[in-house]
Amino acid sequence: MGITLDGVGFTYLPGTPMARAALDGVDLSLAEGETVCLMGASGSGKTTLLGIAAGMLAPARGRVLLDGHRVDDSPSGVRRLRRAVGILFQSPQRQLFAETVEKDVGFGPRNRGLRGRALSQRVREAMGMVGLDADTYSMRSPFTLSDGEMRRAALAGVLAMKPRFLLLDEPSSGLDAPGRRLFHGLVAELKREGIGILVVTHDWEEVEALADRVEIIAGGRIVNAGDPGSAAANARLLSQAGLIPPPAMRLLDLLRERGLDLPARATSPREAAALIARALGGGER
Repeated sequence: MGITLDGVGFTYLPGTPMARAALDGVDLSLAEGETVCLMGASGSGKTTLLGIAAGMLAPARGRVLLDGHRVDDSPSGVRRLRRAVGILFQSPQRQLFAETVEKDVGFGPRNRGLRGRALSQRVREAMGMVGLDADTYSMRSPFTLSDGEMRRAALAGVLAMKPRFLLLDEPSSGLDAPGRRLFHGLVAELKREGIGILVVTHDWEEVEALADRVEIIAGGRIVNAGDPGSAAANARLLSQAGLIPPPAMRLLDLLRERGLDLPARATSPREAAALIARALGGGER
């Protein structure tokens, strides 16, 4: 069960001299309990893809399916898609608007009829999931928070809706190291609960930590789909997509050029350090 984009195309300002094709024949799927990382350069179509997957934009071509049923071709289908999906934008200011964090996080559940103790419990639970203590933050204005805290508050508002699928646009941007660790742990827990998660990111360490599959988009098309290691090792593909290889991969390439015998693939600093240590140890013997 999941979301499927089937041959999706989208053009901004169609029929005008300023028409711009953002997506062209995109096929992408997201299953429950799966974490997919979407990578691409600026202007590659990532944000448009998220908007269509969330039911915020209607595809000009192709279909959007939820659990095998088309949902982009009718108002009732779009409503079902929107109820199933939660989206976190890259700029949390786009999602925060209420007087207090408590009201902001509770806005969605309140609109769906939750009241009283059940609503309060839902808000506290969502805030706790993102590491915001409810007693400390509930009555604060969201606009007095730090950038990282604002991102957490916006994510809490999404989680309070109990979505089946999460679409996250650069979710760890602005978070410090403890915040990033908290976020990665939260994604792992949500995945165990069966939530499907699509993460737009430029961070290879995040890909290494989270992704079951990585999809690379360039020029409005998906140009690669597979495991993170294979994607990271494909220098030609990354260059064509305007992406920089993982720093660990680049370090190994430089050391190989200097004569160190190293395997071709490593995406994380820890993995690269282990490979270098083994290679140096072997050389000493």
